[in-house]
Amino acid sequence: MPLSETKLKNQVISYLRRELPLAWFYKCADRFTAGIPDLIICKEGMFYAVELKVGSNKASPIQEFVMREITKAGGRVCVCRSVEEVRNFINREGGGSNVEDRRQDHSASQDRPDRYQ
Repeated sequence: MPLSETKLKNQVISYLRRELPLAWFYKCADRFTAGIPDLIICKEGMFYAVELKVGSNKASPIQEFVMREITKAGGRVCVCRSVEEVRNFINREGGGSNVEDRRQDHSASQDRPDRYQ
């Protein structure tokens, strides 16, 4: 049986609780507000938004719009299809030896085309 987005979300939440206990996260479940990413994560002063997809599913136009707006505001955004992709995204985007380094790295890379996939 293929993995559903709900099961993937539960796996990612388990990973966050187990491996990143100091990170704050919010599981978005508002069926009436379109476009909000599935998970909002704050770790060491950095804001991450994760849209979870399975199979060949893609972000909708409203989701892509919201992801662009989050990126413009300085957040990190990614469409992920596995726990490993979420782990890699947080590790890659959260690089640097301290929060200030990460903020400077982010400011220098605002126009990077791979902000969301």
